[in-house]
Amino acid sequence: MKVGIFFNARPEQAGLYHYALTLVECLHRYAPQYDYRFYHAALEPLPLQLTANNWRLVELPRRSILLRLSFEMLLMTMARLGVQIPFRLIPEYVEIQRDEPDVMIYVKPTCHVFQWSYSAIFPIHDLQHRFQPEFPEVSEKGEHRRREYLYRYSISKAAAILTDSETGKEDALLCYSADAGKIFPLPHLASTIRANHTNTSLVQKKYDLPEQYVFYPAAFWPHKNHLNLVRAVNILAKEKRVTIPLVLAGSPRLEYAKISALVESLGLNDAIHFIGYVPDEDMTALYQQALALVMPTFFGPTNIPVLEAWAAGCAVISSDVRGIREQVGDAGLLVDPKDERALANAIWRIYEHPDLRRELVERGKIRAAQWTPELFTKRLTAVIDFVFNEDGWDKSA
Repeated sequence: MKVGIFFNARPEQAGLYHYALTLVECLHRYAPQYDYRFYHAALEPLPLQLTANNWRLVELPRRSILLRLSFEMLLMTMARLGVQIPFRLIPEYVEIQRDEPDVMIYVKPTCHVFQWSYSAIFPIHDLQHRFQPEFPEVSEKGEHRRREYLYRYSISKAAAILTDSETGKEDALLCYSADAGKIFPLPHLASTIRANHTNTSLVQKKYDLPEQYVFYPAAFWPHKNHLNLVRAVNILAKEKRVTIPLVLAGSPRLEYAKISALVESLGLNDAIHFIGYVPDEDMTALYQQALALVMPTFFGPTNIPVLEAWAAGCAVISSDVRGIREQVGDAGLLVDPKDERALANAIWRIYEHPDLRRELVERGKIRAAQWTPELFTKRLTAVIDFVFNEDGWDKSA
């Protein structure tokens, strides 16, 4: 079987990018039974070495990529304006047409699923524009219409759909009346390409970090809920008379100015550390040194930083919302993301009770060990075989 992988994920897409790299790395390591064609359609170098004999890396011409990106931008711009173009506009790559892959895996949600004629495996990470449209990042400037266009047409055309969880599958069925028989939960993994052993003291010096801190790596979108996290730190400083530093990783854009202004107004400049973009080689050390990952996001169904924290031996505090609740289970503290006082209390519990922190770390390790790269690959290959053979799906895989 000839399996194509269309790789157009970009580093600035953070968790989505690492999901894409991990998917490819797992197939490369643990699924030698196919003949792979890896179509590199991103402008940045690929941080993977695909050296196996059954892998052929096809570097698509930069000029061809840019041309197709312009067509894609036109499609999405029209969708934002309320015009859904139902016909094919993006030309296929000659290099892919020549190969004629039996199955095409798309590593991120993309309109190529319904623009091209391949038997497509299409991932859905969340459908929060349907459930929480009050957040501007999924609704304003035509973003809701763009997402509806992308998902409605892709879901109807895809041969198989990957969701991050059973909750994600329920969402796809509810929102788009999709065929349940072609939706397959494939839970995410922590990144398989990130270094597991980084010199923590060097990283601490590099970012001028305090000895103890709580950590949140997330883009500064409103749904990430940085504002309530800052307010929680303020509650601890005012009521407990203890400053528990908060380290925030992410490029200074989006809602950064509003968060920075709140920090200034509360007099927390010494407590809140904005460390900007963090390269992959430093992330594990940042988790390892943290008292806890604190991730009070409003969006699920699941989140990759929780998995990264468990892999690094870091305790987890996250949101008690549908999807995340099932992902975290008893391996973390769950709080209402709207309740800054509950968030402060969870941080305080971790700070005051080292035994609780150690217990959560051990629970996280146990939970993470239940879902390995080998199991991820086994389930993914079952989906590939389903698309190729259309002979059913083994849920035990």
